[in-house]
Amino acid sequence: MTHLHTPKNTRARLIVLAVAMFALMALAGCNRISTPEGWSGGAIDNGTLYMGTSEGEVRAIDVEDGSTRWRFALHGEDQYRAVYGTPVLDGDTLYVGGYDSVLYAIGLDGRDKWVEPLGDTIVGGPTVADGLVVVGTSDGSLYALDAEDGSKRWSFPTGDKVWSTPALSDGVAYFGSLDHSVYAVALHNGSQQWRFGTGGAVASSPVVHGGRVYVGAFDGAFYALNARTGLEEWRFEGASNWYWARPLVYGDMIMAPSLDGNLYALNADTGNLLWTVETEGPIVGSPAVVADSMIALASTDGRVRLIGMGGSVLDACNVNEEIRTPLVSQGDFVYFGARDHSIRALRVKPNGNPDEEWVHFTNEESPTQRGQAAAC
Repeated sequence: MTHLHTPKNTRARLIVLAVAMFALMALAGCNRISTPEGWSGGAIDNGTLYMGTSEGEVRAIDVEDGSTRWRFALHGEDQYRAVYGTPVLDGDTLYVGGYDSVLYAIGLDGRDKWVEPLGDTIVGGPTVADGLVVVGTSDGSLYALDAEDGSKRWSFPTGDKVWSTPALSDGVAYFGSLDHSVYAVALHNGSQQWRFGTGGAVASSPVVHGGRVYVGAFDGAFYALNARTGLEEWRFEGASNWYWARPLVYGDMIMAPSLDGNLYALNADTGNLLWTVETEGPIVGSPAVVADSMIALASTDGRVRLIGMGGSVLDACNVNEEIRTPLVSQGDFVYFGARDHSIRALRVKPNGNPDEEWVHFTNEESPTQRGQAAAC
């Protein structure tokens, strides 16, 4: 087992952690927050990055130079226009869940195909399979809509808000609820297949792999459940805080990012801890595999770390801004958003050294500014 420790100021780290916890608990305790920021992930297709912004838009950005291809404004009330979940591409349609309680189907020309208001705010992202778009809302339900026209096929109620992005596999939707449960429901009709109770709310999005459902909860435990039966196969209880980010599978490892600032690499079959990487802030966004040989990990400490598959930190890029968005990668590039209204692209060299290729500011009239000093 390898433990890797990054030099840190303990007091500063605890302050950052406390602030992040307050923000997340405030979000959990209210029906709506008055000024949502959003921390959307991105989807990439044919040289275009699609990503939500805290200005209440979805942007299509050229991955080569960061220029804007198009902008799509959300339709809901101004004060609730934000995107927290990651958009999903299916064919020629981009599906986006808005914090304004609307599910959007957007063509790749930037025009809406259909919009469907749902019961409450949407925090998790949608998922598409078998002609259905599946998404949860803060009214406590999981909805399935026809991918072509947005008509509702079914809804499944839980006991509290559903912020988890569902994982769809073999005709089943797996997701968590703030009612301290993980659910499996049949995709064709929304009937419950099983329910597993945890010791805390489940906002994290599960991953299905090798016949198991992997997900973390607000009780500080990370669970591996049998996908067919819902029975617990193992749990990891080594974290000191909640799980928010979606885990990442790589080979026979499952990477569990925690709000305690650590990335835990676990054996996918046994849950045994293989190694740990420590950061200086909560990990809110999911990591990504880069160039099939490294893991990119971001934290609210403002750094994107490049990690070898054995757990060694190869290098890092410090953008000096909180990063809460999930990372998305393509080849040797990593894309993400930061708290300063920026969307950034890093190119990662084979040795793990990152170079910032471009920065796109969503709150500027000229988003891509030339001559700006690169963060790395």
